[in-house]
Amino acid sequence: MVISQARHGGFTLIELMIGVAIMALLLLAAAPFTMDWVDSARQMRARSNLIEAVGQARALAMRNPEAVSSGVAVAAVLYQPGQSALCVVTRESGAWLASTCLADGKSCADKDTGKAAAGVSWLGCISSPGNSLAMKVADVDFLCAAYDSRGRQLDTTDLVASACVSPDSASVSITAGSQEGVDVSLL
Repeated sequence: MVISQARHGGFTLIELMIGVAIMALLLLAAAPFTMDWVDSARQMRARSNLIEAVGQARALAMRNPEAVSSGVAVAAVLYQPGQSALCVVTRESGAWLASTCLADGKSCADKDTGKAAAGVSWLGCISSPGNSLAMKVADVDFLCAAYDSRGRQLDTTDLVASACVSPDSASVSITAGSQEGVDVSLL
């Protein structure tokens, strides 16, 4: 009597478990790199939005639609850290048209187009900012920067509770997670 031994192909359970263990180790090793990549993307999005906001504010200030005299703030960039919103507001008849970026009850997460507060000429929302995004000027939170009709940065105290960034502060440092700060010029 001849007993045939058929050879079956495939992997043993031990081989499969070793393969799964190797994949798990690779995923664990890649996780910190992924977080750095995500933080870097958040930082670059915030940088791009701030550069755009400064450009919009300076352009609007130099157009000077209200013919405000030189040396008086015409337009300003506002930042709302809790909402991750940047906006450009203008002055009309001696008063700022808005002191906040978003309309009451609105957030950057809203999909509708009516989320900007009245008087906001440009609104930029930093998508997916995470908990670690920070914009600072000399270790103080950045809230606003104001510009006159020549596009020069001014110090003003009538826009937000604390004074806007002084002209001596030429840049905002943006950090996210463990990323080094990236400076954005306000000039």
